[in-house]
This record gives sequence, structure tokens and C-alpha cells, in this order.
Amino acid sequence: MTMGKTLLFLRLEGPMQSWGLRSRWDMRDTGEEPSKSGVIGLLGAALGYGRGDPRLAELDGSLRLGVRVEQSGSRAVDFQTVTGKLPTADGGAKGSRDDPSTIVSPREYLQDAAFLVVLDGPEETLRRCERALRNPRWPIYLGRKGCPPARPVLEGTSERYVDIEDALRHHPWDWEGREVLRETPQELRCSLEDATGNASRPDSIRPGRARMYGRRQVRVFAVSSPETQPQDPARGG
Repeated sequence: MTMGKTLLFLRLEGPMQSWGLRSRWDMRDTGEEPSKSGVIGLLGAALGYGRGDPRLAELDGSLRLGVRVEQSGSRAVDFQTVTGKLPTADGGAKGSRDDPSTIVSPREYLQDAAFLVVLDGPEETLRRCERALRNPRWPIYLGRKGCPPARPVLEGTSERYVDIEDALRHHPWDWEGREVLRETPQELRCSLEDATGNASRPDSIRPGRARMYGRRQVRVFAVSSPETQPQDPARGG
């Protein structure tokens, strides 16, 4: 059999996930699928890269991302209060230790969602990420520190597919724990990083310590539900 490209497969599942796209100040949103900055941050935690580490931007630039929504979950909003000396948009602050200010901060989450993430890039980089996920330097979480995964994130690497799109279309859906679904969906939504894509995401990591992000193009499409039982599951390296 002809070998395809080496791809890295992740399963992102948990009671709660949060993948912010426009989070600023007190409002913390979540997208409908894992953001690239969030996935790179997850890999960075496994590798031991701190926030602002220039290697995060290098990792972002070297990897291409595909996501298949296997269970979209439901959206929830939690309202948290923040009290103290708080920064303002003009660079100042309001409140003090003697006269603290309080704001209500809405935080959005996805409940009971499940995603297949497929990454393409230099094989050495993929293998290094795979090794790190087997023995992560820091804890792994799904977008925010309060969102631990419900299962091991790493599924493994595989050379079974020609490219990411081929993997998104044909990689078996892991049905374990899907009893909550009343019927098998006919289609699954996918997004694939593509310079000629029909949509964009503001989640590409830029170099520097400031939390600034660039836009990237993605192609959004639907695929038929794949086989429920794998014929050739992804292999660990």
C-alpha cells in the first residue's frame, strides 16, 4: 500500500471547552471549534513553552490544522466577578486597594463537545509534539485551565491518508461515549486551513509577548459520517 503523509491526530473531548476568538477585557467568548492558537498553546504546554515564547509562533507557522466536529455540544455562559484595581482600555486603571472596583465577566464554554484535530507539518516537528503529549511538561487543558480533557488528547500519528482533507473525510469516528446521541448524524462539519478558503479565523499566533493574533483562511465543508469501526487505526510513533 502506498504510504501517505505523516499526520498527527488529537481527540479534544471534555465536559467543558473554551476556544476564544474575540476575548477582550471582561468578555471571554468561545468559538464553535478549537482555535489554532488554542491548539498551539496545548502543544506548547506539552513541550514546556511559556506564554510569549517565540517558539509558539514558529510552531504555528510550521503546522497546518484541520478540525472535524464530531459532537458540537451546547453553549453555556458563566458569570464571574472580578474585584480590585482593574485595567481600562486606555491603559489606565480604576479602583484601588481601599476602594476596589468590581465587574461582572461573562465566560462562554462548550459543553460535552468532541473534536478530531489533524495536524500536518514537518515530520520531525510532529514526532516531537507526539513525544511531548505522551509525557507533557505542563498540564493539558482545552482552551482554559478550568477545562481538563476527559480522555487522552493524543491519538497518535498515521501515514494512512494522502493529506488532512483525506483524513477528515475518512478517519473513523470514535463512537465511544456517544450514547447521548439519539441517531447517527449524516454529516460532520470540518474546517481546514487553506489560503484560498471561504472563511477566516482571527487565531494565528504572532511573534512577541503581547497576546496579538493574525487572521488565517480556512475552508469549511461537510463530510459524510465515516465508518464507526476503524479498519486501520492511527498508529503511535
